Amino acid sequence: MQPEVEETFKELNYDYEAFYLVPKDWNEDERLFEITREKLLKGNFSHVFSINYSSIIAEAIKSLNKDILYINWNHSVPFETRNLEGLNYDFNRSFIFDRAYTNRLLEAGYKNVYHLPLATKIRDIAFKNPAYTYDVSFVGSMYVSEYKDFSRPLSQNLRGYLDGLVEFQCQLNGGNIFNDCINNELLEKINGEISKEQIYYLLSREATKRQRLLALMLLESRFKTALFSKDEMQELKNTYMGGYIDYSTKMPEIFRNSKINLNVSLSCIETGIPLRVLDIIACGGLVLSNFQPEIYEYFRPDEDIICFNNSEELLAKASFLIKEDSFREKVIENGLEIIKKAFSYKDRVEAMFGMK
Repeated sequence: MQPEVEETFKELNYDYEAFYLVPKDWNEDERLFEITREKLLKGNFSHVFSINYSSIIAEAIKSLNKDILYINWNHSVPFETRNLEGLNYDFNRSFIFDRAYTNRLLEAGYKNVYHLPLATKIRDIAFKNPAYTYDVSFVGSMYVSEYKDFSRPLSQNLRGYLDGLVEFQCQLNGGNIFNDCINNELLEKINGEISKEQIYYLLSREATKRQRLLALMLLESRFKTALFSKDEMQELKNTYMGGYIDYSTKMPEIFRNSKINLNVSLSCIETGIPLRVLDIIACGGLVLSNFQPEIYEYFRPDEDIICFNNSEELLAKASFLIKEDSFREKVIENGLEIIKKAFSYKDRVEAMFGMK
């Protein structure tokens, strides 16, 4: 997102200065706090913008007696930081792509949080003839999590309960049960230095890993399938392991030159449209995605996008799509039109910076 946002700033003639720092700890990083504070103290800035909310940036702005708005556009949920106090600062504007998470924050009493879908940039490769290499490709993390190490010392009953939650989540099509199931009683039984947010994310990653693995195992049994990920999965016997690929250079080629691009959303994303879905379409790829409620607010099912609700639909739709070249190209063409109309970076940036 960062290169596209900077391109948009230039297109809109925004005068900006970029600097790149990754916090050692999303909750507390004294070095990043001091660097940010010093930069803002010396400069004449009206806004600070970041991809994803940073409590460190929020606290640095608060420490100054300056009229600065902090705009953050969040493409991952839940937030990395546990310190959400800064969401209530008058200068904060947090834009979140997932409506369910946005509403949960509002219900918890946080203000200055707004729902805003993500954006994408249409690539030139979208208009080139595809040279199909794979029937089905998946680009992304397999979320090989610490769940096994975490659960190993727990009692058999507690492990069974958590496994049951994960398996139940795997059967859901949209939504996330973990937020409602993780209560103080469960945290006391776990008896560890772990927060509700941490275990929520841990269980969500484990459920997502299982969902993605199952989908790929089903697909590899019938189609020429490829996985492009830093995680190599030994369970996949007939899938090509392409390893990590650069998201800016190699990814568009994979999306355009695969007959089907799989999306199985991270379980934390309850309603929103993941960036992967938008990027696949913007590269001229055909996306076959699990259902996300917000998708159908923009895309017509089986005309602009293809979604599945269960394993049976996944296989049936994949079998049909792989054979039907003209149908795939029509869906791609329709999807590109939706992207042009509703998912431009220019529109999103103007919406964020236009809010007072």
